Amino acid sequence: MIGKPRIAKILFATDLSDNAGQAIAYALSLADAYAAEMTVLHVFGKLPPNADLLLASFLGYGSIGEMQAKSQTQLMERTKERIAHFCTETAGRVPACRFMLDQVIVETGSASERILHHAHTGRFDVLVMGSRGHGLIQGALLGGTSRKVMRDCRLPVFMVPLANPLEKHQGNASDPSSG
Repeated sequence: MIGKPRIAKILFATDLSDNAGQAIAYALSLADAYAAEMTVLHVFGKLPPNADLLLASFLGYGSIGEMQAKSQTQLMERTKERIAHFCTETAGRVPACRFMLDQVIVETGSASERILHHAHTGRFDVLVMGSRGHGLIQGALLGGTSRKVMRDCRLPVFMVPLANPLEKHQGNASDPSSG
């Protein structure tokens, strides 16, 4: 008989896209089922054109100039705060959720390299991420990143596909909270 796998630490990699909400639902469900701690990782890649405007808006700055006037450290801290708030808000919708947000990590660099680095050095038991983002920062977790992480990661990887827009209106059968 095979025993229940040990899952005490979860790494949740997010690109802050619309799919992040669906992916975090799976990460929270897993954390709740195993009473596991969760670390959230977001990697800023090279920003595509006009992304600085989207980022400034997401972080609540009045203009790109105001955002650029802030140091990279302040920008990362503000992003961490927003991610922590998102996680707490989402966890509040999961009844009796026992998950604990262990850490929020925000870095710059290659998304796949940073995800793999943390997955292999952070003593995590599993990695949860969305399969493609195309959201706020398009360079963060595109299809190539998902493939590279799946190919090279030594941990079990829970890859959450982008939600089908039709499923949102018809009731998503793959939603972990529906059954």
